[in-house]
Amino acid sequence: MIYQFLLNKRKIIVTPLIRGKVEPVYFNFIVDTGAATTVIDKSVANMMGFDLYSNQESLITAGGRVKTKSTKIPKIELFGKEIYNFEVSVIEFPVQFTIYADGLIGMDFLQKLKQLKIDFETKTIEV
Repeated sequence: MIYQFLLNKRKIIVTPLIRGKVEPVYFNFIVDTGAATTVIDKSVANMMGFDLYSNQESLITAGGRVKTKSTKIPKIELFGKEIYNFEVSVIEFPVQFTIYADGLIGMDFLQKLKQLKIDFETKTIEV
């Protein structure tokens, strides 16, 4: 299947459907092949009614090391793939980052796909 993406300042923006304790919502996420884990902004977790729990971990970001919490997304849909009870890290994104996205799709999600071909010319992702 082929999916369109937005390219904004060299960031690949996709729109996963997130299901939580409220109505499902499409969010803007950046595809980040350099990120080991999928990350969402704390405001998304709060809006969707997700329970947060400490995991005693931290992430190394462009802004430095940050402490994280974790949550499980009841269902995330992207690229024709539905994943249930998907564990993600939760951090407070810097304000300048939230202009572009509400989260990052990391390798923990991408490795569940059989293949991923990014075509920057046509702004499509084939899975």
